[in-house]
Formats: sequence, C-alpha cells, structure tokens
Amino acid sequence: MNISSILGLIIATSVFIGGILSSTSNWKIYLNIHAFVIVIGGTLAATLVSFPIKQLVKLWKVFFAKVLGKGSSPHLKVIEEVIDLSRGIQNNENYLSENVDKIKVHFLKEAVQLQIEGGISDSKIDQVLKKRAEVHFIRYEEEAHVFKTVARFPPAFGLLGAVSGMIALMGGLGSPDSFKQIGPAMAVAMVATMYGIAIANFIFVPMGEYLSKLNKEDHLMRNIVIDAIKLLRSREHPVVVEEHLKSYLLSSERSMLNTPKAS
Repeated sequence: MNISSILGLIIATSVFIGGILSSTSNWKIYLNIHAFVIVIGGTLAATLVSFPIKQLVKLWKVFFAKVLGKGSSPHLKVIEEVIDLSRGIQNNENYLSENVDKIKVHFLKEAVQLQIEGGISDSKIDQVLKKRAEVHFIRYEEEAHVFKTVARFPPAFGLLGAVSGMIALMGGLGSPDSFKQIGPAMAVAMVATMYGIAIANFIFVPMGEYLSKLNKEDHLMRNIVIDAIKLLRSREHPVVVEEHLKSYLLSSERSMLNTPKAS
C-alpha cells in the first residue's frame, strides 16, 4: 500500500474537519444541501460533458490501483533486473531467451523479446522502443491532465452556488427584519465556495499531480530500458552496465539498489 498517499488523504480530511470544529460550535452551518448539489452535481455534469464515461471509469481504476499499490520506484526495479540479466549472459549466450518469461518489468520484457526474436535490425528495435515510450508518456499524461481539468470545475460551481445564494439574499432585503438575515444567509452562500475550493484542492489537484509524477517516473524507467537493451546487446560487463545505469539515479537512490557484488 502507498502509505504516503493514504496518510495525505487522512491528514487533509482531519485538517478540514478540525478547522470547521474549532471555528464554531454550530458546525451544522457547514452542511448545506443547496451548496452540495450545485458543486457536486455541477462538477459531475461538466466532467461527463468533457470526457467519455469509459475514460473516467478507467482513470479512477488506475488512480486507486496506484494509491493502494506499493510506492516502489520502477526505475530501481528495472536497473536491478538488467544487472541480473547482464550477469547471466556473461556465462550463457542463451540466457535472455531462456529467462525472458521470468522478467518482471513488462517493458523490459517487451524489449528483450524484440531483441531475441530477430527479424528487426538493432536500430529499428531502438526506434520501436522509443516510440512506445513516447506514446505511453503522452497517453498517460493526458489522463493526469483530466484530473487537473476537473479540478477547475468545483471552485467555479462553488462560486455559482455563492452567487445564487447572494441573489436570493438580495431579493429578500426589502422584507421586515431582512438585515438580521444577512449574516446567516451570506454564511450559507459562502459554504458553496468552501465546498468547491476544498474538493478541488484536497482531491482533484493532488490526484492530477500524483498521476503526473508517476508517469514521469515510468517514462524514466522506459528510457532506462531503451539504454539497457543496447548494453545487453553489446554484452557489456555487468560492472559497466551497473555503473552506466546508475547515472540515471540520484546519489541517495544508488545506495538503495539491491544488487550483489560482481565477482
């Protein structure tokens, strides 16, 4: 489980609820069905108009899979696998073909399969892998952009709810004791704005940023694979492979590599 994401959601919820409870003893003023319907309903409607339902369903599945999944770095895992493969081919020329099904990183497995199947030149293999990595990055960045786009909707509909509340308030100013109702009525109108800002910044903006971060990490991993397949193809020594691929890592990440010392 990705503890960081779960912890962030818990803290955000706690801060929001704690802020409400500490600001007033009458916490029920923050519960307003008018504001809730306008913000949630409006956001949902605008989202459905903007994006296909299938894309939205897929996007939520991807997000929760990432949030509930392990927070490990894909580029570390792929480097460890490549180093193991480089050690294997030093002693066995057929090591790649014999162990391709054991490769855990899917993109690395694709690259190795292209290499051992033959029929495609080395330069074409490199072009194919680069194209796949590029398209994968663009497609998943578009999905991250969906959340960032949806994040604009709740504040807008929150403002709409506030404006509609203000219109109702202004319409009743001519009635007796109307000035006594201004404070409570404005508070109700502002609740819609609060809902919109909270939903956007506690949910959709972090979602978009998180998916974008994961996509960049995945793109780095795919670039490592493209470089690694060249090293495996030329049968470079495992030490050379390891040191070369470590260039993709920060100094703090290099110590996290779980690789045995080469003999």
